[in-house]
Order: sequence, then C-alpha cells, then structure tokens
Amino acid sequence: MKILIYFLMIACCFSAFATKARTVYLSETDMASIRIVPGRSTILSFPIKPNKVILGSQGMFAVEYVENDLAIAALRGEARGNLFVYMEGRRFAFDLGTVSGSGDEIILVRDWVEKPVRGKNGKGTIKR
Repeated sequence: MKILIYFLMIACCFSAFATKARTVYLSETDMASIRIVPGRSTILSFPIKPNKVILGSQGMFAVEYVENDLAIAALRGEARGNLFVYMEGRRFAFDLGTVSGSGDEIILVRDWVEKPVRGKNGKGTIKR
C-alpha cells in the first residue's frame, strides 16, 4: 500500500511540471525561437514529413527524423544554432538555443495561413 501511495505522489509531482505543447505559425520570412534544455529532447511536429533538414551548427545539436516529427537534442550545455526544414515547396526556419530553465517540449509547426483570426467582435474565427 505504501508503494502505491509513493507512486501516486511521484506521478502527481511529474504532472505538475509537465509543459503544454505550443503552436507556432510561420511564413517564409519568419524564424521561431526554440528553447532546448540540455539533457532533454524537443520535438518539432509538422503536418507532413519533412523532405530535408539543414542544421547550421553540426556539433551543437543532434536531429533525428521520426515520421512527421524532428527530435532535437543539445550536444553541449551552451549551444546556439539555426535549423531549416524543407517540405513540399515550403521552408520553416528556427533559431535554436539552450536554456537552463523551462524549455520547449513539443512544438506544433504550422503554416501562417492556417492561423485562426478572430472576428471584429472578438468571437469566432475567420479563415484567411
């Protein structure tokens, strides 16, 4: 019984520190900042599988394809670099950097034309 209570306490503590996924809407000229915690991976999730990835700082970060996602991990405690992701005629750009505090866990990457726009009265959304 004590083991079950300890397990539930630990599970509650971990869920309290869990971060919510954030969505970034990018155009061809935008660059999103990605905060990576050393020792943890950050996932960039795309609607379709990326065709090509260019990593600006080869020795600073590791990138791995997993279906429609890219898993990024810092190879050094203090690292900075950029990342370009190409897919079906589109390019998404990212500024990568390590942080010691809370970083990004999961980032949903979408095209800026998919971003919902609020109506004039602040209610509902309008498609672009």
